[in-house]
Amino acid sequence: GRVLRRGRRRRARMRTMDEDDATTREEEDETTRHADEAASGRRGARATRETRWGGAFVCFVGAKQRGSASSSSRGGAATGGRCRRRSELVALEELGCEMKRDFGAAGFLAAAREANVHECEDSGMLAVFVGELENLEEMARDCDLPSDANPAHVVTQLRSTYGTHFLDELKGSWAFAMVHPQRDAVFAAVDRDGTHTIYRGRGCEGGVIIMYAPRGSSFNPRQCAALDVFELTKVPAGSFISGNKHISPHRYVMTKSDQDLADTYNTFDDIQYGGGDGTGLNDFSKLKASLETPSAD
Repeated sequence: GRVLRRGRRRRARMRTMDEDDATTREEEDETTRHADEAASGRRGARATRETRWGGAFVCFVGAKQRGSASSSSRGGAATGGRCRRRSELVALEELGCEMKRDFGAAGFLAAAREANVHECEDSGMLAVFVGELENLEEMARDCDLPSDANPAHVVTQLRSTYGTHFLDELKGSWAFAMVHPQRDAVFAAVDRDGTHTIYRGRGCEGGVIIMYAPRGSSFNPRQCAALDVFELTKVPAGSFISGNKHISPHRYVMTKSDQDLADTYNTFDDIQYGGGDGTGLNDFSKLKASLETPSAD
């Protein structure tokens, strides 16, 4: 009997040890599973941020030649050769972009794969869009496109149809740029809050660069030696640039600083929207200058 009892106790201890080992393995498996889920969540969050903020892009357009309708028909080398080479170097090596379209002498557009890109078959105009267009479905419907259309396609159609008068209708956090090779021109805009920072620059040999590096990127355009051939400045919030020879930013919506100024000095009713210059913009520059100019008294 004592032998049987010892055997039962030994078997009971072994069962207990087996159960403890099984519990330990389950706990280890659960810990591993949680770690894998956390890592997957971090990867998913990172992918979501990359999708939301979009990938980098660089647009370059050569300087217009006097008396030439389009640089694509010049037959010679592209103007601003050094500036173009530097732009390509930054786009492909510093920002990891892929060459989306080379317009020959007219310029190029390069973008990371996270960015939305669209090329118009009829005009050859190429657009790149980053960020999130909250009212994409509504804007797509306005230009007879599917509700899930590429936002780069949508803004291209809106640009062709409405000029600049669609910008204040775009909701969300976004930035985009377009290259029109037949006109040697660029068009770019940022949302009213300036969530995405894009830079514009005039090259020392002529030509224009438009570039964007995603939020959180370690790349700083103003500290990049390859870009020392450009005079780079940010495109202000709620503004757009257009053209080639003149790429000064134009305001398409009144920003908070303008609203504060208008509220403070009670001048909003005195400043007509559109101001008679055909741009549809509120121009507060003269008002600011008059307020900052010392009185003759």
